[in-house]
Amino acid sequence: MAFIGRRDDLELLEDCFREKRAQLVFVYGRRRVGKTETLTQFAKGKDTLFFAAQNATKEDQLASFSRLMFDAGAPGREYLSQYPTWEAALSELARLPEPSDGGRRLVIFDEFPYLAKSDPSLPSVLQNLWDHTLRHANLMIVICGSSMSFIEKELLSEKSPLYGRATGILKMTPLPYWDAVKFFPDYSVEDKALAYAILGGVPRYLEEFDPEESLEANIKRRILRRIAPLYSEVEFLLHEELRETAKYNSIIRAIALGGTSLNEIATHTMMPGATVAAYLSNLMELGIVEREFPASAKIKEHAKGARGLYRLIDNFFRFWYMFVFPYRSELERGDVNDVYERCVRPTLHDFAGLPFEGMCREWMWRESINGRLPFRARTVGRWWDRTREIDVMAVADSGDRAIVGECKFRNTPMDVPMLNLLRDRAAHIGVPDRQYYLFSLGGFTKPLIDAASAEQSDVRLLDLDDLFAVGQRA
Repeated sequence: MAFIGRRDDLELLEDCFREKRAQLVFVYGRRRVGKTETLTQFAKGKDTLFFAAQNATKEDQLASFSRLMFDAGAPGREYLSQYPTWEAALSELARLPEPSDGGRRLVIFDEFPYLAKSDPSLPSVLQNLWDHTLRHANLMIVICGSSMSFIEKELLSEKSPLYGRATGILKMTPLPYWDAVKFFPDYSVEDKALAYAILGGVPRYLEEFDPEESLEANIKRRILRRIAPLYSEVEFLLHEELRETAKYNSIIRAIALGGTSLNEIATHTMMPGATVAAYLSNLMELGIVEREFPASAKIKEHAKGARGLYRLIDNFFRFWYMFVFPYRSELERGDVNDVYERCVRPTLHDFAGLPFEGMCREWMWRESINGRLPFRARTVGRWWDRTREIDVMAVADSGDRAIVGECKFRNTPMDVPMLNLLRDRAAHIGVPDRQYYLFSLGGFTKPLIDAASAEQSDVRLLDLDDLFAVGQRA
């Protein structure tokens, strides 16, 4: 399959590569998000030293890196079998032969945390060499890693020897929906949206589905069968990144079932609120959970956390905890068809409602960035109070203009009463100048279309074709 997406990430890396001074760039993000594939794409056409670190001893790592260096023409291969230390090895980067095209050499350390784990002095060694030698060389060095907490706390924080040395920091996130659905070019727009609702924007998950098979067949074969990699993916990732996975299972399951406040999650899990908050913090670091605030909330409300709610931002985790985790006994016995027919099929569209709202908010951001909204949005999110909720809300920088939206992933068309209900809710947001956007899978009734088509209407109607068009023209 051809490489998909990451245009913005690749452009940022290319900008660094074109800089005149030496570059030390950190690229990190959660596992499976596509860092290695993106760096491989970036390295095409460049003189590149690409070292993929393994979870091995210091000696084994040095031996592998030494072979790579000697193959690249580093001096010393005639009398050395390998470098004795990382300091000796890394200092030779500046002595590698100049690229044949007269350009810059690219050096990539993939999964750098494995190297630092085998030799904790390595960040200090690299810092010393960068300060005295490597920053004057014709190099771009990329430090890549999946352990986000390690990168942020051990390499980029103030206590790290490498603090302040980075010339670029790129945190890679899952693909936006308009790129994710390119993995399924022949699916209907409805099935594309459902596939995104199930898998999210993590490339490794998207690659598991066969685009030539139906959505139903893929769910059964690629997720619900116990031999499928996605069947055990969630547990594998949690075991890799976290301890006490049983407690994390309980917390994620509570959120997947609709527990959004700290009190609701604590009640469901029967754990103290302070304990739950600590676990939630770790899940947020991994990009699995997010804390959100009403789109109109002031900064002081974010600081106090007074109205914050928790939600799963990883679509696949949400699907897994809804449809795999509770039915493990049946699935372990191979009862895939019954679980699908009884549990998945009847509720799949309802399940996709929240991811569809997320798609609409992503669309709103993209349209704002590209100047296709009535104003440049300062924030895009949800809005709620004690009794009302609005699915999508974009607020102008001035604070006196807003777009409010309702999202329905249903096969029945939206009607005028939905618009009236949205107007009633929006009357309480405290923003005087409002416009109304309605997003619908099933289209719109003629009376609603007529209302939106009226002269000086403040209503806009959008379907899935409109949402997917943003990826084609942006």
